[in-house]
Amino acid sequence: MRMHSPLIGFAAGFASLALAGAAQAGPDESGTAIIDEPNGIPGICDQPCYSVTKEYEVWLEGNPDSPDPLAGNNTYVYRLTHSGGTGTPLGIIPPLLGFELSVDTTQVTAAGYIGTSSGVTPDGTTIDAVNNVVSWDFTTSFLNPGEVSKLLTIHSPLLPGELTDTMVSVSGGFSLAAQGMCIGPFVEPMGQDCNLTVEKEGCVQQPPDPGGDACEGKVTAFTFEYTGLGCDASSHLQNPKKVMCIGGANGEEPVDIVVGGKKRKRWGRHWGWWGKKRHKKVVFASVNDVSVGDSITVDASAAGKHTLGSATYIKISQGNGWHDIIEIDKFHTSCSQPLAPGNQFGSALITSLTSTQGGTVDLEEDGEECATSIDVAPAPHCEGKIESLQLRYIGGDCGQTMHSQASGKVECWDSPAGPTADPVRIIISDGAAAPPATNVYVDVTGVVGGDIITVNASDAGHSRLKSVTGYWIKKANTGEVLQDGYWHTSCSQPLNLGDVIGALQVFGMDTTQGGTVALGATVDYTYTVTNPNDGQADNVEVLDDQIGVIVTGASIPAMTSVSYVATQIIEEATTNIATVTGDVAGTVCVGEDDSVTITLNEPPEEPTTCTKKIAAVLFKYTGPDIPGATVVFKAKSFMNDSVTYNIDLVNGMVLSMPSENGYTIDGTAHGETHLGSKMWVIINGVEETIHTSCSKPFTTNQPAPLHGGGTSTNWFVVDFAEKQHHHHHHCHH
Repeated sequence: MRMHSPLIGFAAGFASLALAGAAQAGPDESGTAIIDEPNGIPGICDQPCYSVTKEYEVWLEGNPDSPDPLAGNNTYVYRLTHSGGTGTPLGIIPPLLGFELSVDTTQVTAAGYIGTSSGVTPDGTTIDAVNNVVSWDFTTSFLNPGEVSKLLTIHSPLLPGELTDTMVSVSGGFSLAAQGMCIGPFVEPMGQDCNLTVEKEGCVQQPPDPGGDACEGKVTAFTFEYTGLGCDASSHLQNPKKVMCIGGANGEEPVDIVVGGKKRKRWGRHWGWWGKKRHKKVVFASVNDVSVGDSITVDASAAGKHTLGSATYIKISQGNGWHDIIEIDKFHTSCSQPLAPGNQFGSALITSLTSTQGGTVDLEEDGEECATSIDVAPAPHCEGKIESLQLRYIGGDCGQTMHSQASGKVECWDSPAGPTADPVRIIISDGAAAPPATNVYVDVTGVVGGDIITVNASDAGHSRLKSVTGYWIKKANTGEVLQDGYWHTSCSQPLNLGDVIGALQVFGMDTTQGGTVALGATVDYTYTVTNPNDGQADNVEVLDDQIGVIVTGASIPAMTSVSYVATQIIEEATTNIATVTGDVAGTVCVGEDDSVTITLNEPPEEPTTCTKKIAAVLFKYTGPDIPGATVVFKAKSFMNDSVTYNIDLVNGMVLSMPSENGYTIDGTAHGETHLGSKMWVIINGVEETIHTSCSKPFTTNQPAPLHGGGTSTNWFVVDFAEKQHHHHHHCHH
């Protein structure tokens, strides 16, 4: 390629094609270069088969003499001249068939040619976003030797780069291409008057914390706040049989509140043992004209007592002299049931608790700081009784079922149509028989993969889920049953997050003793965009690389900040990056991005040691790598029904399969309650015997015990389950 200095007369002559007769101030930059075809074709033409003279001009936005102005853009103009070629030995000079310029096409507003200019008109112009080029096509119009193209144009907000920044190529006949360098749209404008910022925050939605247990010894006093929220707001870990809430304050104020203990029954001494019972109610506090948000302190000493006794009643009545009782709350106050600040019994939120051995514990004030980590709840997850269950529709057939419940407690049936049709209708009821023989918890249609369905016991008139929960998945449009089944939901059988029954996965649950647990948490993301410019920002778009478009086409006044929100369920450590773009008075603004990372708090692994015979094991391989290994597991209880893995054995690999309920080998999958006193593991014919009767310690996070003494160097215990009389149970930690 031969470079020439800018042609003195080129700029004026060039522009006058479009602006005949006007006085020219001239382009902001111009020049010319010659591109020679580099190879030639033996026997047809010598190198260069053709030469192209390429002229260019740059007219920056605001130049009043631009031949083709466009607001917010700089104008780039190119003209090609076919300068001939060697033409030997056959004297053939190929025509020019196309011209191509490399450029960031996301920054190209328009491309084409100036119709009023003289020269050969291109067949068409293409802005190719895939290859990031703009090209002009002459495949039918041809640019023959001596001919000149019309003025070709690109409009872009980008500023010109250096002469060596932009690649151009010319295509000629006989598939002969030639490349060179040029000045074209390349440099981001400074945006001197245009700046936008985005600040991103992510807050994990915290489940209502019922508080742990701050009660030690006996309760002497507590303070509660009247919230007026009624029975539905109750949140605590006490046995539901020890607790009562009748009625509901429903935000009423003012109210009168009386707090008392159990009625004490006394024999009047002078009546003898046959005398009458005396009833005396102990009153610890009595307050009139209580408003929502007011606090009341309950102290045993106010009634001449040392402690509050085993049960406490809060009676809430209409104020202003009406005296009608609107809510009665009863809960346990002897410390045999958990009690702590943060517990809510109906309209009473416990904010402080004093007990004889635990001292005074106050409710921590909610800080402004938002949580950016999700607590991972260790199994077992089903504790006490289930009040609500969250199920995720994952599609798929019964073959993916995976759980730790005893055989016969879970059933799943697929229809020939299969459970994969989207969308579906899902019905969940309080028994294995189809409604109306059972009561419906939830009946929802239009469910697609990933949707989460909440099953509330209260929706079928219960305080907790019945022991059997049935489900039916139907085609949404025809009602044809695709899959149905049932599983156990009383917590006498293990039920853990991630368990799968057919097309349903256990995503979350709320239990009387375990509180709220879930596979993930809802995160509230906030995006605060600030426009510090003197003019309004338009076409503002905020993108989140994980969620997508947060807002588009928005306008933000000068010197103003606006916040946008989005929520997403997060189940693993996730970093979201937010970017913002917009324009002020036609100048494109690109703001700096901001990110938020949500982390997981994994519970520490506590080793668990067996207390009875082993029913199932989950092993990790810790020996040398063995490609193409055959690994056979045999248990004494079912010698003729071994479990075989044909795999590349790799150190650190955990062996499991769905047919063994997610374990390496599981006796219940073979109709046995335990593995027997020992099991054999054979790798490519080499055998070792592992002890499984629990007369030797069988412990998680430890090597497996060998039958003859010592421990295995090949197998490490990740998890195990023990023999159960009635059901199969995870020994999770």
